[in-house]
Amino acid sequence: MCHHAAHPLCERCLEREQFTPTQEVHHVKPLAQGGTTDDENLKVLCTPCHFEITAREGGRW
Repeated sequence: MCHHAAHPLCERCLEREQFTPTQEVHHVKPLAQGGTTDDENLKVLCTPCHFEITAREGGRW
């Protein structure tokens, strides 16, 4: 089962007790920095949360 299907709600929103469907998968350690596609390196997020995190990290993939 893919990570996204197993986790249907945004992990960041859940921390704030909001229930937002996921739309994107975020790599905690960017692929460009040696990150993997292993579940431990993935976070499912809604688009606004993913945009905010990516912008804060300087747009790294």
